Amino acid sequence: MRTAGTSRGKVRGAAAARRWFALAEDTVQTHRPRLDRINVYPVADSDTGANMLATIRSSRAALDHAPGDDLGKLLSAAGEQAMGSAYGNSGTLLAVLISGFAEPLQGHDRLTVTVLSRGLQRASLRGWSALSNPVNGTMLSVLDAARDEAARCAAAAEEPESRAVLEAAMAPVVQAARAAVVRTERQLDELSRAGVVDSGGLGLLMVLAALAATVRGSEVDHSIFDGLAGWERQEGQETRPASSSPDEAAELKGGVELMCTVRLDPLGAASLRHRLDELGESVIITPIGADPAPDGTLRWRIHVHTAAPEATLSAVQQAGSLESSTSTPLTGHGTHS
Repeated sequence: MRTAGTSRGKVRGAAAARRWFALAEDTVQTHRPRLDRINVYPVADSDTGANMLATIRSSRAALDHAPGDDLGKLLSAAGEQAMGSAYGNSGTLLAVLISGFAEPLQGHDRLTVTVLSRGLQRASLRGWSALSNPVNGTMLSVLDAARDEAARCAAAAEEPESRAVLEAAMAPVVQAARAAVVRTERQLDELSRAGVVDSGGLGLLMVLAALAATVRGSEVDHSIFDGLAGWERQEGQETRPASSSPDEAAELKGGVELMCTVRLDPLGAASLRHRLDELGESVIITPIGADPAPDGTLRWRIHVHTAAPEATLSAVQQAGSLESSTSTPLTGHGTHS
């Protein structure tokens, strides 16, 4: 991992990580309106671009203050800070993936194809584990395609420590992710009816394209997004699943997205997940950081869509020590507490 603008200097560690997130922020910010317009799954609330951008900005802010050049420690700090303030399915899941990607990078100040492969494998494991009901046709499918291609490149490499090998691997990894984004339109009925690819998956492709540009010491190739279903949809052209029923619309209108940070031990987190699955859907429960307090508790970030916000918040409060909560109407803007 290295870059200095568009030069091909041997910048490592913190400089490389900061460059990656600067490019990711610029790319997602540029295309945020598109990401928001094609956001139909799991809820058509037009905020995927905004939520992913918030996670990237929070991660970048953490990198600005993180010391040293250990990529694992740098990205762990970024993921932990982003996790504590993440919003939405896509924003929360992206923070989970950043944290997972960081774990095998501990002790490394540069990326190799082998380290890249291990990072993507760990990110996939963390992502699938965080969701109560993970499905294909989402960010996870896109990540897994990149993971599999990186593993293939690592296994085939004669000199896995070579930076040239890593550079050569980035194009097929990003292309595999793009192909997975294309497939999302056929994997979920909501996307097929709306004629779009998954917004979160597309956002993750942008983050991976930024990583590839960082490795190559170049700028992001935005042409890779051309031709994706829904990409050319103009502002004002609303995207909604064609077969949404009046009952579904009413349920969406009355529901909220609840985000919480709470202290729990692992058993308490497992019990709370079961209860939240009864009270809502799109449940994400993931630890923030890996170091438990003396009493064995960790900070956990919780995301859930629910039509019973008071009962859901009460369940969280009963499970552990609540640090913060945010309730966002699925058709509007949120309130913070």
